[in-house]
Amino acid sequence: MLDVAVITYTLLLLWEVSVKAGFAHPVLVPSPEDVFYVFVDEHDLMLRSVGSSLILLGISVGLALLLGIFLGLIVGWYPRPREALVPIANVIGPIPPLVYTPYVVAVMPSFRSASIFVIFSAVFWPVFLTMIQRVAAMDRKIIQAAQVMDVSTGKMLFQVILPYCMPGILNSLPGIMRGAFLCLTGAELLGASSGLGYFVKKFSDYANYSKVIAGIILMGIVVTLIDIVLDLISRKCIKWSYS
Repeated sequence: MLDVAVITYTLLLLWEVSVKAGFAHPVLVPSPEDVFYVFVDEHDLMLRSVGSSLILLGISVGLALLLGIFLGLIVGWYPRPREALVPIANVIGPIPPLVYTPYVVAVMPSFRSASIFVIFSAVFWPVFLTMIQRVAAMDRKIIQAAQVMDVSTGKMLFQVILPYCMPGILNSLPGIMRGAFLCLTGAELLGASSGLGYFVKKFSDYANYSKVIAGIILMGIVVTLIDIVLDLISRKCIKWSYS
């Protein structure tokens, strides 16, 4: 932590010196104190923006996780749907959702539904494919042992295979969430009336770069906090993976 503090302080010092010495444009590169004062002056708007983005993110990611895990579990277990759907998923999954964000925003009935679709796509396909791969790669001895005990298909899926696959899903969540947050802010830059992306876009239109930079810093803080929360959840839920 000391190294992080030293590096952060050094960067802030260089930022301040470059502005005071006239090496940077005073409008395009505002001083650190001007930027950090925004957190005081616009704290209400910033909190509302964070809340709006997190609500949208939570709805989209929650739906994508539920469907991705459930469908991945089913498709991974049964060979026929796996052979039919995996090639299709391998084509659709790698397409960055930001590519079709402008089109989705234009054709969907509301910005909210368009954002949910884009974020859902960013989360669903990685979770779906990861779940299929983990089910297919599961140690056959575990499955055979459960079959010897005459375990039903439902118990096999949800009491044997699902717990086996969950550590991998949870460990992949931070990267997936960063991608989802990227899609969220990208969509908000295009047509939102609230949220962190809207906060940055709104003040960039007025060339208020102190607030733009403050909004960008706030995004970094939010993503970092999400990573910390996910790590804590993973440690609490899957204790044996950290033992």
